[in-house]
Amino acid sequence: MRRFFAFVLLGAFALSCKAGGCAANVLGDVVGQTGDAYCDRRFVANLSKEPGSFCQEIIDTLAVSQFTDDCHEKFAAKGEEGRCPRERIIAGCKLHKENDDGSEIWDWFYDVSDLEQDGIEGRDAGPDAGPLFKDPARTKEDVRKLCADKSRYGEGATFVDVETPETKDGGEVDATKEEEPDVEGDDRTGP
Repeated sequence: MRRFFAFVLLGAFALSCKAGGCAANVLGDVVGQTGDAYCDRRFVANLSKEPGSFCQEIIDTLAVSQFTDDCHEKFAAKGEEGRCPRERIIAGCKLHKENDDGSEIWDWFYDVSDLEQDGIEGRDAGPDAGPLFKDPARTKEDVRKLCADKSRYGEGATFVDVETPETKDGGEVDATKEEEPDVEGDDRTGP
């Protein structure tokens, strides 16, 4: 009877989402094997690698060690378990990419003006040193444009504004859709 119940439960998971990834994700949660990880591209250890003004985090994944290993090996960046630091975030993009394990990926873009001024260990800073970051986002509008850029996010991304009251309730804005402007005298909301 137990085997039948387990088989039915596993079948329900398989029908409700991608069979392998979802079942692995649910089972991973049960045995505590999922986690969060981040790759902070602002801080790179190899001078031949360009730093970026963002940090990528993956939430509720079975692949924490693979994600951090890729971060270190491909980008020579700071990769650890946990979530990206929240200090100095301008805004972010929630990627629409569907991962087999059901995890979610976010890119958080930072105000890097302090790093541009003070430098990063092993790299010169200041006006005579040249740019430390290539075209960093400086405003929420810059981040919104990055989220909508199909060459950067082929599967799309949603703009996330971290400093608004709506964000407290998970406020997200699909950057690929144009927002409707407020029209004075518009009476579409009812009587």
